Amino acid sequence: MRYGFLGPETTFTHQALLQALAELPEELDTTAPQLVPFTSVATAAADLLAGDIDALMAPIENSVEGGVSGTLDVLAATDSITIVAEQTVQISFVLAAQERTALDQLTSVSSHPHAQAQVQGWLREQVSGAHIAAASSTAAAARDLAAAEAEEARGRAAVCSPLAAEHFGLAVLAEGIEDYEGAITRFVLVTREGRIPARTGADKTTLVLQLPHNRSGALLEALEILGSNGVNMSRIESRPVGDFLGRYSFSLDIEGHIEDRRVAAALRALHRLCPVVHYLGSYPRVDGQRIEVREDFADDAYDDAHAWIQRLSGMITPADPSTEI
Repeated sequence: MRYGFLGPETTFTHQALLQALAELPEELDTTAPQLVPFTSVATAAADLLAGDIDALMAPIENSVEGGVSGTLDVLAATDSITIVAEQTVQISFVLAAQERTALDQLTSVSSHPHAQAQVQGWLREQVSGAHIAAASSTAAAARDLAAAEAEEARGRAAVCSPLAAEHFGLAVLAEGIEDYEGAITRFVLVTREGRIPARTGADKTTLVLQLPHNRSGALLEALEILGSNGVNMSRIESRPVGDFLGRYSFSLDIEGHIEDRRVAAALRALHRLCPVVHYLGSYPRVDGQRIEVREDFADDAYDDAHAWIQRLSGMITPADPSTEI
């Protein structure tokens, strides 16, 4: 198996992948895995669809910043991939440089935009005079700084993980610089369209919906479908479709597995309502929290209702062809 991740080594995505390898579904072979770094989720997804890698770990949401737009857009663009697992990583950042430097001497600080957003308050207060530059990942910011000539690196720093600072031999100028202690980023492991992990009773399902255009109340109708089937939604994000202004798709996580009758019933109804429904997979929740289901939404309730309709259908008198108009 070849696993792609947002690189280079020591990114939080890399850490999430390492954490997940021992917990992957049985159908995925984890013998001698090859870990392949990529500069973007979009590039990695293209290689996944082309068959150059077998799976991809990507960040999908953060407890501070919300959804990761790059990943959400990739997931919305195709229904040929399947989420098979999720992983979470607690996020902590350090400010690192090639050598010990006073904070007021820094002229530039680089990092991934999502990391910048999680430390922006600290940066404004402590290094207000420094230019904030974007990097493809937190580890890339650390790696590029470590590789720079001493003169070029003077006055520069990177926001990265403690592991990245240690790996690339950087001096830590400040640690624990995140604005919100205990921030968590959630990652998803994606494969090409294939087998769905078995139901565990503690599952999550991810969808992308496009609603009927210019139909008043369409989003409410979609949400009512979930509610009327006892399906709880744990995340919803809107992203522009891109064809013209005002058109959005909705990425959402719901509690449950497609094998749950209530989830399947909701998906059937959404398929009738929405012109596009991308089913991106049902997979075990990383926290293992089992879902409490009301009695009238249990599988037995749906099965009993279906059997009842079948019995009633069997009582219908066949139409007399001679009476047809």
